Amino acid sequence: QKWRPFCLRFEGVVEDFNYGTLLRLDCRKDYTEENTIFATRIQFFAIEIARNREGCNSVVYSSARELAAEEAAS
Repeated sequence: QKWRPFCLRFEGVVEDFNYGTLLRLDCRKDYTEENTIFATRIQFFAIEIARNREGCNSVVYSSARELAAEEAAS
């Protein structure tokens, strides 16, 4: 109910704004049954943008870079 007015602002602006998608509750963890909820696409975008601005996804980015560096070295 709280999200509805926000989501409706993107109707016609963001393609498939109200389609469902999976969202991780804790962005530092993988997609698991306990760490995943169903959200609309625009909610996913809003939450991920906020996480990026707050640096929450830096952990994921750093670990992916470290893994790529290890693979390149081998």
